[in-house]
Amino acid sequence: MAEVLAYIFYFLSSTSSTLQRRELATRRTDDSGQIDFAFRVMFITFVLSAVLLVFKKPVLSQSPLALALLALVCGVSGAVSIASQYIAQRHVEAGVTTLVGNVYTPVSIILASLFLNEGLKTRQIFGTVILLGAVIMVSNKHRLSRWRFDRYFWLMVINGLALGFTLTAERALIKDNSLPVGTWISWGSQSLCLAIAALLAGTKSQYGVRDTATTGGLRFLQQVSWVILVTNYCGKSKCGVGHHHL
Repeated sequence: MAEVLAYIFYFLSSTSSTLQRRELATRRTDDSGQIDFAFRVMFITFVLSAVLLVFKKPVLSQSPLALALLALVCGVSGAVSIASQYIAQRHVEAGVTTLVGNVYTPVSIILASLFLNEGLKTRQIFGTVILLGAVIMVSNKHRLSRWRFDRYFWLMVINGLALGFTLTAERALIKDNSLPVGTWISWGSQSLCLAIAALLAGTKSQYGVRDTATTGGLRFLQQVSWVILVTNYCGKSKCGVGHHHL
């Protein structure tokens, strides 16, 4: 029963987070300030991640060089993933956003098989084929010609691809250290890279404190609900790699 409730909690928080971000995005008439907004939301998520101490004690085992390299991958690819998603959100429906963003799944599976010695299973290959077929089906509205798509659709694809690299590096941090340490390094480095990107972009978020806090809180609930599933109910064969960051 507890496992069912955990899945329901994840489904509700994930759906609410996606729909709320889509609703905020459609209020705007332009895409300015989205990177700054993404930074503020990610920073709230990072600050609230102190709650992960409830699940496991922090352990730091990797060398400084390995930590720095993995943090760099998490930071850069995570910032690219989140920023591209937030910029495209106003132009892509929530359902399409979720589906196309899930191209992170095959990317994560392949990278984990190559670098983390986590085997590629037949059902994962089959699921990847189904996912890619679904992505092609929902792409019609964003198709400019037979093999051309609008830039917002490509931004969502980039979001998914970059997320796959983020989750693989984050998985390596968690696997060789601990859940709190791996998550803190990943989320902290993403916040830092988004802060740098927002500074370079030079445009400020147009959303107020209430909208920013609500978005950050819902994103955090989504992340923590997935952590609960991974930590308490999911074996490696069931849940795959990393956290679901959409």
